[in-house]
Order: sequence, then structure tokens, then C-alpha cells
Amino acid sequence: MTKLNIRNCARCKKIFVPVGKEKICADCRAADLELEERVKSYVRDNPGITVNQLIEGSGAPAKLVWRMIQQGQFENSGLKNASYPCANCGKLITRDTYCSECLDKLKMNAQKFAQALNSKKRAADKKAQESAGKTFSESMYNALDNSRS
Repeated sequence: MTKLNIRNCARCKKIFVPVGKEKICADCRAADLELEERVKSYVRDNPGITVNQLIEGSGAPAKLVWRMIQQGQFENSGLKNASYPCANCGKLITRDTYCSECLDKLKMNAQKFAQALNSKKRAADKKAQESAGKTFSESMYNALDNSRS
């Protein structure tokens, strides 16, 4: 029996078959893309505007505009005040979630964590092999002793 992967659209609640991890249906996604194009066009037609002016003038939700900024869609567009705080340290950035320094620290900590997990796993594997080896040797001696009696 095949399991059908269906879900309700997070926005309009319509049932749809998601592709990947999509949370909204194709109709809502198309509406988002159209709105994104309208926002990009507004920025092109009004160089030097601020983020607040963009949100007010385009009629787009602030959440959408900030997501587009985080994705880097307005780099080199002349959009003013398109910076927001790093999620970790608060330094103003214009792309992604973390500044480069915090991202480097996160990567370094992730590598250290992975190395620690690997060393613990290797130690546990070595201990398991040693105990398995002793058990095998002991059973061999016992078998030899029993065969001699």
C-alpha cells in the first residue's frame, strides 16, 4: 500500500501534494513569486528608498521583504537601511542570519563537537572489540580445557 504524501497549505489551508518540504501550495507560491517580482520592480523604479518605504510603497508584508533581504535579493540595488542584527551577536548584517565571525565560530564549534563524538565512538568501539576478544579467548581456553577432561 502506497502512502500518499498530502498536506494542508499553511496559508490557504487547501490540500496539496508537497514537493520536498514545501509548506504552501503551488497557488500560494505563485502569488509569493508575483509579489516578490512586484517588490523587486518597486526597488528598481525607486532607487535609494529605505526598507520602510519599500514595505509601505509596495504593499508587501514586512516579513516577505526581510526574507528577501536575508536571501541577498537586494544586494547592490541601492536599498538603504537594509541591514538587520546578527542572530547571535547583534552586529548589523545585510545577508543571511549570522555575521561572518559568528558563522565561523559556529562552524568551528560544530567541528569540535563532531570530533568529540567520533573520539567517543572510537573509544567505545575499541572497548567493545577488546571485551569481545577476551570473551573469545576465554571461551577457547574453556573449550580446550573441557576437551582434555
